[in-house]
Amino acid sequence: MTVKECIAAAAVELGIGDEVRDCLDGVSSTASGDVKNLLQCFNLVENELALDYLPLLAEDTLETDTGTVRYSELSRAVVRVIGVRDQAGNDVAYQLFPDFLKAQAGTLTVRYSYTPTPKTLSGKSDYTLYASVRLFAYGMAAEYAAATGQYEAAAVWDKKYKAAITAAYRTNKAKKIRARRWV
Repeated sequence: MTVKECIAAAAVELGIGDEVRDCLDGVSSTASGDVKNLLQCFNLVENELALDYLPLLAEDTLETDTGTVRYSELSRAVVRVIGVRDQAGNDVAYQLFPDFLKAQAGTLTVRYSYTPTPKTLSGKSDYTLYASVRLFAYGMAAEYAAATGQYEAAAVWDKKYKAAITAAYRTNKAKKIRARRWV
């Protein structure tokens, strides 16, 4: 899912789709302020989803002689360490510190959640599963409406956004409990 797709979908939801589409295609520059604002809304929504609702997960494998792994050595900005494994795939005990984690020496695989980097217009979202263009469009519309002082519209869009997040959480069908028979 690209940033431009999300911006175009949010613009359609907000009723400014034609102007924004022309600006994204390079035909016109009249909606460039709206595009910048929607890009900022995209980054806010992606960050909010990663931190509060649908965490993004990553794994990095590192070699360490001392067992110390600095968070800056990992490929992404760490939010929460989920686990550490050794080269054989066994869980390893570890301690967290403000700037690093401490585990045993050797080859370690660190699994963690991360916050996405801010995107540009030519970027792609870090989400490949669960989050859809529609979910982003609702969140972006809520942010845009709140930023422009349309508070009633922002409340409506926020309600749709939260419903879309709830739907994204539901990946499994509800389990049915068989009726109990009494003797």
